[in-house]
Amino acid sequence: GRAIYDNIRKFIRYLLASNTGEVVTMFLAALLGLPLPLLPIQILWVNLLTDGLPALALGFDPPAGDIMERPPRKKNESVFSRGLANKIVFRGLSMGLLTVVVFILGLRSGNLALARTLAFTVLVLQQLFHVLECRSEIQSVFAVGILGNPYLLVAVAVSFGLQLLVMYHPFLQRVFVTIPLTLEEWGLMFLVASFRLLGEGLLWAFRWTERHQLDIMKNNT
Repeated sequence: GRAIYDNIRKFIRYLLASNTGEVVTMFLAALLGLPLPLLPIQILWVNLLTDGLPALALGFDPPAGDIMERPPRKKNESVFSRGLANKIVFRGLSMGLLTVVVFILGLRSGNLALARTLAFTVLVLQQLFHVLECRSEIQSVFAVGILGNPYLLVAVAVSFGLQLLVMYHPFLQRVFVTIPLTLEEWGLMFLVASFRLLGEGLLWAFRWTERHQLDIMKNNT
């Protein structure tokens, strides 16, 4: 029961944060008087496929190791309690803001199709990285272990493959109004989308090294 409840919270956190990011993207672009950063068919693609598969895979996440050591939750506790609502809002805002920033940078090229492709891609990548963060509300994904849920890894890989398909298949390019990106553009998109995960990784590596050094010092004494 606790594991199921945890996975429901993960599912809600991922989907609502992702949808909030899409809403913020469109609202902020309209507020700034920009062209549409995402076409309706691109939003539909994100919601049906790129969002859907990782969200379903979160339902197969294994229970946390300390799940039976936690005190019982209150029976009237909201599903958004313990900071979940704040996580959803903050992550959604950051997704939307970064997507709009990338869109504005793309507009400087004078190519609206390129700007939309960049915004479309960075939004999808942010969501795929975010689903890894949703595996735990307390620990870093590196502490939990990236390989702990193989279904999630497959879902992320399939979603990324589908994104490549709409960008590089000639027929789907016309349908989704996308253009191929260069290696430099891909590098920038991955850097922007994964900045939170990279920060968590560096912090986790620093803490792990610090604990390892303390263990060595204790053993030597």
